[in-house]
Amino acid sequence: MSTAQAARAARVAPTAGPAGPQRSRRGIATVSLSGLLADKLEAAAAAGFDGVEIFDNDLVASPLSPREVARRCADLGLSIDLLQPLRDVEGLPAAEVAAAQRRTRRKLEVAVELGAPAILVCSSVRPDAIDDPDLSAAQLAALADLAADHGVVLAYEALAWGRHVHRVGQAWDVVRRADHPALTLAVDTFHLLSRGDDASSLAGIPGERIGFLQVADAPLLRMDVLEWSRHHRSFPGQGTLDVAGVVAAVLEAGYDGPVSLEVFSDVVREAPAAETAADAIRSLAYLDDEVARRRGRTPTTPPAPARVDPAFLELPADAGTEDVLRRLGFELVGWHRHKAVARWRRGEAEVLLNAAADRPALGLVTEPVARLAERARDLGRPAARVTRRDDDAALPGVVSPGGLAVFASAADGVDDWRRDFPAPEPSAAAGLRLDHLNLAVDPTRLGEEAAFLRTVLGLAAAPVEEFIDPHGRVLSRAFRPIDGSLRLVLNAVEVPEAVRARRPSGLSQIALACDDLRAEVVRLREAGLPLLAVPENYYRDLQARLDLDDALVEDLRAHGLLYDRIGAGELLHVFTPVLGSGIHLELLERRGGYDGYGAANTHVRLAAQATG
Repeated sequence: MSTAQAARAARVAPTAGPAGPQRSRRGIATVSLSGLLADKLEAAAAAGFDGVEIFDNDLVASPLSPREVARRCADLGLSIDLLQPLRDVEGLPAAEVAAAQRRTRRKLEVAVELGAPAILVCSSVRPDAIDDPDLSAAQLAALADLAADHGVVLAYEALAWGRHVHRVGQAWDVVRRADHPALTLAVDTFHLLSRGDDASSLAGIPGERIGFLQVADAPLLRMDVLEWSRHHRSFPGQGTLDVAGVVAAVLEAGYDGPVSLEVFSDVVREAPAAETAADAIRSLAYLDDEVARRRGRTPTTPPAPARVDPAFLELPADAGTEDVLRRLGFELVGWHRHKAVARWRRGEAEVLLNAAADRPALGLVTEPVARLAERARDLGRPAARVTRRDDDAALPGVVSPGGLAVFASAADGVDDWRRDFPAPEPSAAAGLRLDHLNLAVDPTRLGEEAAFLRTVLGLAAAPVEEFIDPHGRVLSRAFRPIDGSLRLVLNAVEVPEAVRARRPSGLSQIALACDDLRAEVVRLREAGLPLLAVPENYYRDLQARLDLDDALVEDLRAHGLLYDRIGAGELLHVFTPVLGSGIHLELLERRGGYDGYGAANTHVRLAAQATG
């Protein structure tokens, strides 16, 4: 056995536990990776996939013959699980049947040379397709006869935009009517969920009649389903669809084939195949555990944190940052016992300035502290590199895709980060709290960053919001834990390359909450901290939109405050220009249970920072 084959044998073996095998074989469609077919196969194998679906376009454009592709996969330790897709071969007028059968024979010959045990057959999208389940069943049964002669199985899939068959229940009805052992049902999570169906739509379908399972997530979007499918699919954990529920139902029915990713998106077409494949395999590790929980089995990965609160924000130490903290009213309250790390505090807001750091880090209160690092490791995320002494707080950490180090601390005891610093004196300054952080991410990495927050930290994602930027647009998505006060916002800025170079990725905004923003603004101006000027046009629009009292609008104008209202909740906030570190500050005051982020004012802030 070759090294590659041995590696594959180790990967294919399912993880066993008290409740039996935990994971299925992991596959990926070559359409889910960028590059040429040979490059895609290399990337899939290197990431640890067990098998691949060969997308017909990839094969047609490849200089490798089907037999050469089969040998290449064998050398890499990959099985070829499926050839796909075969289109528009059912619901046909009589005059078209012979051509469909001829085309099917040719593709069956290719499947045999590849060693692919199955071909995916899509429901017809032809305008002249005939709405007759019995006719479709008879035509597919005839093709299944041909497939059986070649030792191949057909897996029939309901395309969400199919002419007549566009739901999984309709596809199963056709397969059931055909009643042919070489004709099975293909289940695709995107096609099923995008039509508004859920796992219950699979009730009563025997697992042995499900020939293939394709998996894709996606954000909820209001658009044509074909466009949604072609451009916005994502890996499990990156979208909002109940992928785990469908996969759990398929496995509970008795399906024992591959769980294979099929992700069409603009992002995967642009990103390097190796990066995408690594991201994809992590998504399946996450999916395995989610499915195990749905099935009442013991997951192999520790659960996500039950509660997450901010502990501290660590920034690289420099004179400019120290000056800003002083103007904000922070006080130097101590130094690390043996590192050049200064502890600054105002109220509940804790900021560490680390002379040895070159990028920000975030400390979280989440217990038990070891669980975060263990979960991250099992999901393929790298650990944060730190130097510690045996008597230091443990602070296990993990690095996000964008490079943000996240450390876990206990609320008290030996694993509390504060034990590494002398006890500070109480501060007389009015309190601040860390409200939220904004992280700027490359638009092509938004899904991966979102997956990190959802799968590793267990944060819940709000819908994607879109804002106008003076040079493009901003896609924004907020994340919060089910329990706890941490708030993180991902912002993907789609602007020309020259503009993007001036907006580095990573921590971009620190939002601090206070109880009296008016008084805080007066103090900050006296301390010389620059605040963004708000245009007079904003206040005229504000009064028109919300019908505010004249005195209130005049007060907001006098203090240079932005204002938002949702129901009974109100938000007052101000921003600084982008500071020398590339980070800007927001100070805010929440009233009446306001729970948003001032979305109505984002375009004003973006324009002001672009000119300031």
